[in-house]
This record gives sequence, C-alpha cells and structure tokens, in this order.
Amino acid sequence: MKCKGKTVKHLQSFILVLACFGLLCTVQTGAQADHAQSVNIFVLRTAEQLQGPHVLTYRVAEWEQLRGRWIPFDVGYYDTGYGQDQMWFAAAGVVPAVGPRFRWEQEIYVLQEAGPQSQNRRTLWIWPVLYFQPRPRLSAQIAAYPTIPLDRAQHKSFDIDRAKVEWDATTHWRAGVGYSGGLCGGSSWHSEPFLTVTRSTRAGSFEFWLQSTPGGGQVQMRYALVRGEH
Repeated sequence: MKCKGKTVKHLQSFILVLACFGLLCTVQTGAQADHAQSVNIFVLRTAEQLQGPHVLTYRVAEWEQLRGRWIPFDVGYYDTGYGQDQMWFAAAGVVPAVGPRFRWEQEIYVLQEAGPQSQNRRTLWIWPVLYFQPRPRLSAQIAAYPTIPLDRAQHKSFDIDRAKVEWDATTHWRAGVGYSGGLCGGSSWHSEPFLTVTRSTRAGSFEFWLQSTPGGGQVQMRYALVRGEH
C-alpha cells in the first residue's frame, strides 16, 4: 500500500508538470498557430497473440493535435493489455521539414509508469517520424526512437516502432510490408517483421498487422481518425 501511495504521488506530480509544460507550449505557439486550422488525430491500438491463450499484448489510446507546423500537445495511455503495467505519456513537437514527397515530424515524449506492477519508471523518448512519397501510390514511413531513462528503474533502449513500405491498391485499400525491432539494456536485438493491410473509410483508417514475434506471432489493429486537414 505504501508503494502504491508513492506511485500515485509521483503520477500526480508528473501530471502537474505536464500541464505546466503544455500551457507553456500553448502560450509560446499561440500567436503563430492562431491562423492555422487545428488537426486532431485520435489513435487506438491493440494486439493479440496468435498462439494460446490469445492474450492481449498491449493497448494504446492517444490524442494528438497539430496547428500548422506545431504539435502543441500529444497525450495518451499505454498498458500491457490488462492494466497491470501502465504508461501515461505526453509530448509536444514541431514539423521541421515538409515537401511534396517528404515530411518530418519531431516530438519529445515524457512517460510515467503506474499500475499494480509499476516500478515508477520515468522515461524520455526522442520520437521522429519520417514520411516518404516517392511515387503517387507508393509511400514509406519510419519511426525509430531512443529511450532515455529519467530514473534508475528505467533502462536505456532503442526501438523501431515501424519501418514500412505501402502500396495504394485503390483509394480505400493499402497494403505493404514492414519491420519493428529493438534493443533493451544488455539484451540482444529482437526483430518483429509484419505484413500490413489498411482500409480507409469516413470513420477513420483501420490498419491490421500480421506480425512475427520472438514468442510466436500476433495480430495488431491500429485505428486512426483525423479531423481537419494537414
């Protein structure tokens, strides 16, 4: 119970710091962003093991907002499937480069661990996302980031969240191949390649991964709803 009390206290402090950080970013970018239309992106993600007992491996809920070339806030929640190990996160960033065939979004995330299995880990992610459009129907995307510990409970790591190439078969269907992987502490590199299919609708895009993992395999569902225009 004492450990749980400490976790709640740290989480409250973390939320207060993030609120102040978000307010500061909003004030600093307000003048530049007043004329820009807000783009809100809502993300839901989950995955389930293919082999028995078919448990959920993770869940994510996220809300990101863009205003022109600024990303004033990005907040969300992650857990390992059943809420035992949770990560609350917030971020802010900028779009340093935009072109007809290239886009670079750069964010800095701060994360605080919570939940019954929490070790009170605090983490900083330097999170770039690179988009490429070499041909009208061919696209690529890379998101790779280092984990920088903010306390002793967290270990250094480097992860590739996704590196994928996709082909637009129609205006509503997209298919491709991709790769995820990472290195944590002194462990060896793990690889998780995947096949991806995306269905775009007015209600959002539904992306499905069939992914190979060290423990067997999993199916991921990644949903995104965009309100506004880039």
